Amino acid sequence: MKVYKTKFLLEKLVFAGCLLLICFVVKAQELELQVEGMATFDAASFSIENAGADFNTSVESESTLFLTVDSNDAWDKTNNPNRKWKVEVRKEDVSWDDAMQVEIVRSGNGYSKENNKSNHVNDGQNYQVVSANSSYFFRGKGLISEIPIQFRLSGISIVHGAGDFETNVMLTIYDD
Repeated sequence: MKVYKTKFLLEKLVFAGCLLLICFVVKAQELELQVEGMATFDAASFSIENAGADFNTSVESESTLFLTVDSNDAWDKTNNPNRKWKVEVRKEDVSWDDAMQVEIVRSGNGYSKENNKSNHVNDGQNYQVVSANSSYFFRGKGLISEIPIQFRLSGISIVHGAGDFETNVMLTIYDD
């Protein structure tokens, strides 16, 4: 009977230890991606001066969005300042024409929140098409503020007719 109680107690302790470990793992993954700004496009880019002409083949956003990689966890900020991460991008169409494309690019590096020279960002410096499937955009290390992002619309044409076109672009940060 004592062997059974000891085994049962040991199983409880192992189970409690696993729960505690899972809590620490979940707690350690509290990166957040903050977005500042709004993508706007110059209305003049959508004007046609001559009969029979079409819009420009692509139109870049006139404004820049800024992304900030931060952590909600003070312990993580102190004990893991060089955490590696990656950002993925996808879109969700509300009312959109499949012939039109949204493209995204990282147009700068931002700056380290802690003035840590080892913090940096890589990739994402060429326009890439944003699709409904999540795809890799860029990666980095550490907490970085004000990473500039720009958008470009391509495939727009008078053939699509007048109307409102809307899509939502989602950026998601993951541990790398």
